[in-house]
Amino acid sequence: MAPKVESKNAETAEVKVTKPVIDPNDTFIEAIMRQKHIDHEASHSNLINQFLHLISSSIFLYCYAIFFNDYERAVYLGLTSLIIRQAGHYIFEPPCHDAEQAMLGFDTQNKVKIVITYGAVPALLFLKLVTDGTIEFSLAQLWFVVTLSVVFGRVALLWYRYSFAVSMHWYIKFITDPFTDIPAYWMSSYQIFQPRLLKGALHMSFPNTFEIPEGYVAPKSGYDKKNH
Repeated sequence: MAPKVESKNAETAEVKVTKPVIDPNDTFIEAIMRQKHIDHEASHSNLINQFLHLISSSIFLYCYAIFFNDYERAVYLGLTSLIIRQAGHYIFEPPCHDAEQAMLGFDTQNKVKIVITYGAVPALLFLKLVTDGTIEFSLAQLWFVVTLSVVFGRVALLWYRYSFAVSMHWYIKFITDPFTDIPAYWMSSYQIFQPRLLKGALHMSFPNTFEIPEGYVAPKSGYDKKNH
């Protein structure tokens, strides 16, 4: 995991957010887009993470397209995409737990726990096979159940804590992230191959290992070019 470094928003670092930012004056669409911006600013600052999200979102869009024809393949590819996505957060983003408290969604610590839960499912299947000799459900089916439990469990929790509308802000934000990630992070597809930008991104993740390149300026993403 990337070591803790000084926040890029040092001037606001003293303001500690302890709960999600919810503006009752926002329209439904504005509330969704606000959460997307908060998510980006909290834990999507690193170019490598943005590039991994671009790959992950592209895979997710393919999963959406094939789900009703081949849901098991969609589940397997979707989980692969999830691992790629969370690796970007866990490995390359500096610790951002405090900033992530402004989000309605899961923070990085909880996302890691979710990935571990997915990883535990094959182990439980193998244990059942060893002890019982039979398997009634496929791995894809169980992973799909875990996915539904995680997603709609979060919806239920947000509904209970805030309101149904707020829970839908997160749900729509969540299922549309692959669509909005493409225009937001597409520039990382060529920026990642520029040595100065790549070294700068590695410096942001591992400042004790990689020196910052001379004249380095962090690249902008699609979100950075928009106003809230």
